[in-house]
Amino acid sequence: MLCFTSKKRRGGFTLIEIMIVVLIIAILLAIAIPNFLRARESSRAKSCTGNL
Repeated sequence: MLCFTSKKRRGGFTLIEIMIVVLIIAILLAIAIPNFLRARESSRAKSCTGNL
């Protein structure tokens, strides 16, 4: 009787890989959100000035 051991690599992502991706996304959001809010406030101020 022959015994075959198959080293079948299961697809998918590891927990570490997912955590790294989440960390990178969080860093990008931490940089982008304040810039977006600042640009929106600047746009509102310019709009109000233009309406005067």
